[in-house]
Amino acid sequence: MAIFPPDPKYIFRNMDCVNCILFQVTSNIEHLYAGTAKGNIHVWDLNTNRELYQITSNQDSCLNLQNLNNDNLFVQHKCGLLKMYKKTEAQWIMHKSMNIDFYHYCRFQVLSDNEIFIPLKESTVGILSSITFNIELKLNTSNFQNLGEIMAIKPLKNEKLVLIAYEVGKLILWDVRQNKILSSLTVETCPMALDFDTTLMKGVIAGPSDNLQIFTLSVNHVLNNKNKITITNPGTSIITIRPDAKIMAVGGWDSRVRLFSWKSLKPLAVLNQHKDTIQDINYSIQGIKVYDNKCIMATAAKDGCIALWDIYN
Repeated sequence: MAIFPPDPKYIFRNMDCVNCILFQVTSNIEHLYAGTAKGNIHVWDLNTNRELYQITSNQDSCLNLQNLNNDNLFVQHKCGLLKMYKKTEAQWIMHKSMNIDFYHYCRFQVLSDNEIFIPLKESTVGILSSITFNIELKLNTSNFQNLGEIMAIKPLKNEKLVLIAYEVGKLILWDVRQNKILSSLTVETCPMALDFDTTLMKGVIAGPSDNLQIFTLSVNHVLNNKNKITITNPGTSIITIRPDAKIMAVGGWDSRVRLFSWKSLKPLAVLNQHKDTIQDINYSIQGIKVYDNKCIMATAAKDGCIALWDIYN
């Protein structure tokens, strides 16, 4: 490991447990959204490091935030409520909502500009249209018995394939448009973190143990185990592969963020700024002006803090 890990560029504080974060960066604004355990969303200005406003919901814990077309903000609450907000000049206005009747920790994922994957009961994943706000398709595992809850969803970039992790320890590759299972892989039970890189056709999945399971996907759409990485302490809550596919960031129950080379899987650094479980890791796709137009990484934790990092040099 690196002897001297980098220091954070800035730390946003004074929030309750931060479950999810989202960069909102355009030519006009550079904001960071933080969804908390109280169900509220804090909106921070990345140039002034000040909180601009809050989106208050009076709902259960906020699990996920995603923005579609910069105009639609989707918010998932642990109580099973999914909300869609519309952007006005000054603020976000709640436009639609629905109860997906799912009360676990799996986060919805974006499939396309107008579709999202949502976890449902009975080991099912639905595709929700942001236009009609109806579930247009369901991926139901009738060929498998007792897969348990949906634990993690990872769409592949071509809008045709999706990886879904199930509670019993099964990872399944689906052909979305044909509603067909292409391959499956046995993983550890209760997998909680999943990511995949279509450049190297390689992915990683982890959960309560001290192992990171690396797997590959062949050109014939067959999943295969590759190897395992053992980390110091058990419990992985979030894994993200940086958009340029050079670094893998692993957030743990032990409050550490571990950085690995994604190509060689060699450990690079351990970031130990946080004091509780890491809940989310996200990257700015565009450069941030106040940080010399560099892209930055943000980490969020149960300690109520968000740390900003420059790990691109």
